[in-house]
Amino acid sequence: MENVWRIVLVALVLAVTGPLWGQTDSGAISLRADEQQVVGDIWRGLGSVHIAYQDITISCDEMEYNRVTEDLVARGHVVLDQGPSRFTAEELHFNVRTKTGLLLDGTGFIPPMYSFSGREIEKLNDTTYRIEGATFTTCKTPDPSPPWSFAIRRATLEVEKYGYFHGAALRVQNAPVFYLPYVVWPIKRERAPGLLMPGFGYSQRRGVFFGLPLYVPIGRSYDTTFTFDYYSKGYYGLDNEWRWAPKADAGGIIDLLSIWDVANQRWQWQVKGKHTDADFHGFQLVAQLEDLSDVDFFQEFDRTFDANTRRDVYSYVYLTRTFGPAALNLRADSRTTYLSSLDVNLAQMPEVELRVRSNPIGHTNLYWDMVSSVNYFDVDRGGDLATRYGRADIFPTLSYTLPSPLWLSVTPRVGGRYTYYTAQYSEDRTHFVDEPIEREYVAGGVDIVGPSVTRIFASPVKAYSRLKHLIEPRIEYRYLDGTEDTSRIPIFDEVDSTPLNNRARLVLANRLLAKSAEGIGARELASLELYQEYSFSEPLNRAGSETSQWGPLSALLRVSPNQGASIDARASFDSLSARLISSSLAGTLQRPIGSLGLTWYQNFNPRTGERISSQVRTMLSFRRQGFPLKASAQLAYDIETSKFQQQQLQVYWEGSCWSVSAEYRDLRLGLYPTRDYRIVISLKGVGNLPEISGSLNMAQ
Repeated sequence: MENVWRIVLVALVLAVTGPLWGQTDSGAISLRADEQQVVGDIWRGLGSVHIAYQDITISCDEMEYNRVTEDLVARGHVVLDQGPSRFTAEELHFNVRTKTGLLLDGTGFIPPMYSFSGREIEKLNDTTYRIEGATFTTCKTPDPSPPWSFAIRRATLEVEKYGYFHGAALRVQNAPVFYLPYVVWPIKRERAPGLLMPGFGYSQRRGVFFGLPLYVPIGRSYDTTFTFDYYSKGYYGLDNEWRWAPKADAGGIIDLLSIWDVANQRWQWQVKGKHTDADFHGFQLVAQLEDLSDVDFFQEFDRTFDANTRRDVYSYVYLTRTFGPAALNLRADSRTTYLSSLDVNLAQMPEVELRVRSNPIGHTNLYWDMVSSVNYFDVDRGGDLATRYGRADIFPTLSYTLPSPLWLSVTPRVGGRYTYYTAQYSEDRTHFVDEPIEREYVAGGVDIVGPSVTRIFASPVKAYSRLKHLIEPRIEYRYLDGTEDTSRIPIFDEVDSTPLNNRARLVLANRLLAKSAEGIGARELASLELYQEYSFSEPLNRAGSETSQWGPLSALLRVSPNQGASIDARASFDSLSARLISSSLAGTLQRPIGSLGLTWYQNFNPRTGERISSQVRTMLSFRRQGFPLKASAQLAYDIETSKFQQQQLQVYWEGSCWSVSAEYRDLRLGLYPTRDYRIVISLKGVGNLPEISGSLNMAQ
C-alpha cells in the first residue's frame, strides 16, 4: 500500500511541474513551467517557462497559451529562438502555428552578423520583420550603447534580401554623425547588388569631390562596381571596376576611370589592372595593365598616394615554368616614361628566355649554367630614335672548384657571349640603321677565398657557448676579351651593356660567429670588410692630369647582437686625395611591439672635402598582438637645406565591429610636391563609410 501512495504522489508532481504535451495541426508542442494551470483552453505557466515547437523555442517568466488558437502571451525575460536567429523582449505576442507575432522592447540577431532592437518588433513571417524605433548594428553583442549603430525611425528587414530603413542616423557611442532619409541595405550572406557608401574629399586642383558607387555581382566568381564622380571645379567622372576569381589560385581586377573636363571639353582616362594564375597550362602567370591619357592624370585624379608622384606606366604579361634546373620565361611588356621634354616608349613583343642554374656535369666538380633569350623590341626614344628590331643572345658559363685544403677555395670560371641584332645605331647615334650587327666576347674570372685564419674561444655571454673569429681574404678577378667597338650596339637592357673588365676586387673580411648555448646552430654577430678595386687597363680615378688604377677604398661594418637588432656602417675614401667620399649609418630594431629604423648618409667632394649632401631617414612602427592600435611614421630630413623632404604618418585602430585608418603624406621631392590625407572608417558587415581624402598641393 505504501508503494501505491508513492506512485500516486510522483504522478501528481509530474502533473503539476512536468511537461504538458499538446497537439497542433503540424506536430506536437511541449509546454513546461515550475507552476502550471489549465483553465479551459488556456494553459498558464509561471517560473522557468519553456515552450518548444518544431524549430522554435521560447523561454520566459510567465506565459498564457491558447491551445485552440495557438496564440500566446509571454512576459519577463522573453527569449525566442528560431534556427540561428534569436530575439529577446519584455513582452511577446505570438502565434505558434503561423510563427508570427509582436515583440515589445525587444532585440534581435539575424545571421551572419546583424543585431537590432526596437520599441516594437513585428515578425510578419519566417524571414520578414517590421521594426518601430529601431537600432541596427553588426556588433556582436546587442548593447544599449554599441560602438556604432543606426538609429532608425522605421525599418523592414527581409532575411536574405534587403533592409529598408526610413530616417536612418549613424551614431557613434550614441552621438549622431550623419543622417540619411532612406537607406536600402542587403541582409544577405552572399553578395548583393546595391549602392555602396559614397566617398568625398577635397583638393586644390579639382575642388570638392563626391563619388557614389553602385555594386553589381555578376556571378559567384565575378562582380563589378560603377562609381559616378562629381568635382566642383568642372569635372565629371565614371569609374568601372571589375573583379574575378574563376578558381582558387587565380583572380584579378581591372579599373577604368574616365573624367570629363568641362572647361577644355575633353576626356581624360586611366586604366589599370592585375591578374595572377598559379597554373596556366603548367605556367605561372602574372599580368599587369597600365595606361592613361596623360601624366597629369596621376596628380589630378588618381586616388592612391603611391601614384601621385609617378612618371611612368608599365604593362606586362609574364609566364614562367621550371623543368629541373631550367626555367622557361615568356614576357611581353611595355613601359612609357614621361620626361619633361619627351616621352620614351620601350616595348618587348615578346621575350623568350631560357635560364639554366648552376648544375654539375656528370659526377664531376665541373659546373655549367646558361642564360639565353630571343627578343623583338619596339623602341621610341624621341626624335629619329624609333624603330623595331630583333635580338638573339646566348651566354653559357663553366666553373670548377679546384681541389684545395679547407682554408683555401679557388674557383675559376669562363664563359662566352654571342648577341645578334637586326638593327644598329648610326655613327652619330641619332637614329637607327636597319643593318645587322653582332657582338661576341669571352668572359673569365677566378674567385680565391683564403688563406682563412680562425680562432675559437669561450663566450662571455651566457646565450652562446663559443665564439669564432674568422679572418678571410678574398680576391675576385674578372676579365672580358674579344669586344670590338660597341658604340653602335642598341641599348635596351642589361644584356646590351658590355663592361670593360680587367679588374680585381680585393677584400679583407673579419667575421665573428657565435654558437648557441643549446647547440642548435650558429649565427654571425658582426663582420668588418675592407675592399678596393684595381684595374689592369683603364684608370679608375682621375684628378686633373693625375690618375690612379685604384678605385675608392671602402669599409663595411655590420653588427647584429640579436635577431631583432642590427647596425650597418659604411664609408668610402678617395685613393688620390685620401678624403672621405661618402659615409652612411643605418640601424634597425625590431621588437614584438614594433620596429625602429634610422639611416643617415652623406656625400663629399673628394677634391675639396666639402659636404655635398646629408640626409636622415627614420621609420617607426608600433604594433602589438591583440592591441587595437597600429601606427607607423616615415620621415626624411635634408640636413644641408634644413628641410623635411618627406613626412608620412599612418594610424590604424581596429575595434570589435569597426575600424578607422588615417594617412597623411607631405612629399617635397620631384616636380610635383604634394600634401595628401585620407581617412577611412569601416563598419563590420556594412563596409566603408564615405572616404575623406584630398590633396593640398604645394605647387599650382
